[in-house]
Amino acid sequence: EAARYLETVKAFDGKDDSLIRKREFTTHIEQVTHALGSVRSVNKTDASQLLAQFGCWKNLANASVEELSVCPGVGPKKVRRLREVFHRPFNTEIAKKRRREEREKMEEKKRDDDEGGQVVVKGGE
Repeated sequence: EAARYLETVKAFDGKDDSLIRKREFTTHIEQVTHALGSVRSVNKTDASQLLAQFGCWKNLANASVEELSVCPGVGPKKVRRLREVFHRPFNTEIAKKRRREEREKMEEKKRDDDEGGQVVVKGGE
């Protein structure tokens, strides 16, 4: 294992850090391509096709299902995922609700464990 580390150090000896540094996307095309590439199953080629077809991010985000379907290489699955991404609201309330539900489930499970699995009957019987 130590030998592998030494080989790696030797391989990068005298070279600048640009090989391992995180790449920054400076142009508009690079930024849009990177953002579209984060959508599941959309690759760089698809992103380039979409950008060429619609010209800018705004047109792409406002495109209808039919308009997206016309783009070469973009099938129904990718169209559905793109529409989902573009039209899903940025809502922290949904995340808060999900965390609250998970917390309630954990508390309920803990109560059940504390009761030793016994059934507690409430209300006179």
